[in-house]
Order: sequence, then structure tokens, then C-alpha cells
Amino acid sequence: MKTTSLLLFLSLTLIIFYSSCSKDNNLEIPDPELENLEIKDITSEASTLFSNENPDGPNGPEGSKKLTDGDTTTKFLVKDFKSLNIDFQFDTAKLVASYEFTTGNDFDGRDPMDWKFYGSKDGQNWKELDNHVGMQFRKRRKTYQFFFKNNEKFTHYRWAISKLYNDNMFQASEFRLIQMPPSSQKDDPIQKVDSLTKNNVSLVFINHSGKLDLPYQERLTNTYFTVYPKLIADFNPNAKKKIYFIIDPTYDGVAYAFGDVVVFGFDYMEKNPKDGDVVVHETMHHIQQGYKGNVPGWLVEGIADNVRYHYGIDEPDPWTLQDYKPEHNYDGSYGITGRFLLWIETHKNKNFVKELNNALYNGVDYNDFFVQKLGNSIQIIWNEYAKNPTI
Repeated sequence: MKTTSLLLFLSLTLIIFYSSCSKDNNLEIPDPELENLEIKDITSEASTLFSNENPDGPNGPEGSKKLTDGDTTTKFLVKDFKSLNIDFQFDTAKLVASYEFTTGNDFDGRDPMDWKFYGSKDGQNWKELDNHVGMQFRKRRKTYQFFFKNNEKFTHYRWAISKLYNDNMFQASEFRLIQMPPSSQKDDPIQKVDSLTKNNVSLVFINHSGKLDLPYQERLTNTYFTVYPKLIADFNPNAKKKIYFIIDPTYDGVAYAFGDVVVFGFDYMEKNPKDGDVVVHETMHHIQQGYKGNVPGWLVEGIADNVRYHYGIDEPDPWTLQDYKPEHNYDGSYGITGRFLLWIETHKNKNFVKELNNALYNGVDYNDFFVQKLGNSIQIIWNEYAKNPTI
């Protein structure tokens, strides 16, 4: 009797356990209705609503209808950008798990940089499905596709753009919505964003590499908060107080500055994790953004390298300005021009670079500045340097 009762109890227990497990497993079984959906572009099935419009209206040469006309040689342009919501409304709920964005034909500063993508069942309550921060697109009229996981159908979708790369006008050639069943969906590579404010400046550090831990992130961050406030105080109190650092695996160079962004090549930083002073050079370019008139690139880069020499904190630092060679000239840029400026600071005017920086802000021609401060043209000063380049 006891044996029978025990067996009955165990049987009931197993049934309950099995039923419970089966119920949980059912949650993981794909919805047949969703799985039967084909992968397709459903943009043309939606009506669109734009929070901002082109001055010539939706049917204008660069009006909103150009965004979804299926032609990547046309574009939608919005002036006086503050933010932009683009809403897509369907008659019946759709399962969207990807979208495509095609860049405009010119001016990459007009590309979206920060945005979120939402879904809604009533057009009032929105669920965030995807977001991107610190995006940059170096190719024109190129289509980029973004993916995310979504198992809910929505009647409304919204592309909400909050920041542009570096302009006051937004543009895009095309935007498309892609229906996709759950089994075909995927996530984009991990994007890690860290924000910090310190010493009266802010940094947004964006890692697009997919590698969660970067051994040089702390070094780059420390150099920024140590040096950039000094550059602001010494060279340009009106410079931007918030900068984006972006680790980009698609960029094959060292680094570049643009707008309020510094982009670092992932491959370069992986191979040179101790090069923190690259931050000094690149953030100096943000300091220099107020220059007026025709300031040649070689002089901009030479000043930035000269400043890196003075303000860099890497120890030990394998980087140095370039020693003089007979084939060099003052417009050799980077370390060549930077060392020439250091020679002037050493032998003629210790504040020369700071005074030159101020003159360029005021629109003074650099040739005139050399004559005013040193009594001779830049070529004559260079010839003097070439005869005795010792620092």
C-alpha cells in the first residue's frame, strides 16, 4: 500500500514537473504566424509623417518623399536641424527587425550620428527597439543596414534622430523598413557607451569594435581629462566642453577629429595601446576650430604636434618631433613643422605658438604674423633654422 502510494505520488510529481517544463519550453517555440513571414522591404506599405520638412515641401526637389522613393540618387534635406522624428504607419501590424539607411551625396557632417528606433501599437506609447550613438559614415550614397531582435508586431515605427555628425542640416538618400521572421533576425555588434564629466569637461566614449574591454580606454580617458582642460585654458576658453571618442574598426588610419568627435582606428589602438598622447594632438584640433581665414593644413597639424610635444603625458613616450633633414621644408606638416615651431620658441620667442594661435583666431595671415613677430618671412626664418637646427 505504501509502495503504491509512493509510486502514485512520484507519477503525479513527474507529470507536474513535465507540464511545467513543457509550458516554459512553449515560450521558446517560435510563433508559426511570425515564422511564416517572408523577408521583404515593406516601406511602400506605410504612410509617413515628418516632424520637420524641407522648405520646398514634401514634393520639392529635396522634400520628404525623396526619402522613400526607392532612388538613392535623390535625397531628403532638413534645414535648421534640432531633432527629427520620422514616423511610419501601417494599416495592419508588421514585424520589423531591420532597417536600411543610405547616406546623401555630399557633406558627411549632415549624416545622423545619434538616433533611436521605436515601435508602437497606437502611435502614442512607444517601445525602444534599437539605438545607436556616435555613428559615422565615410562613403556617400552607400546603404547601411541595421539589425535588432523583435518578436512584436507594431502598426507604427519611428526613426528618432537626436544628433548630426557636424552640421545644422540633416540629409539622407533613402530609409527602408525590412520585415523579418524571428528565425532570421540578428543583433548588430555590441556597442558600448560610457559617459563621464570631470574637470569641467565631458567625454562620451563609444566602442564600436565589439570587444568589451579595451586596455587603452583608461589611458585615453585619463589623457583627455588631464590635458584637454589645460588646452582650453591656454589656447581657447570657448572650445567645446564635451567630446565624443569613437573606437572604429572600419577606420584604417590612426585618428582624426571632426566636429565634436575624435575617431580612433581600432587596429591602430590595438597595436599601440600605450599611445595616449594621440588624444593631445586630436583634441587640439577641437581647440583650433575657431581659426579664421585661409589657414593651411600643414600649419594646423604642425601646431597640434608642437602642442603634443609640450603637453603630452605619456611616460615613456616613443613619439617625438622629427629631427631636421635637408629635404624638409617648413610646410612639411606634423612633426617637421612642429619642430620648426619648437625651434622658434627656443631661440626667438617662447610664447610664439600661443601667440600664433591667437592671431589665427583673429584672422591674421600667418605670413604677416611671422614678419610682425620675427622681422622676416617664414621662408627666411626656416633658412635660418636649417643652418643651425639644434634645439
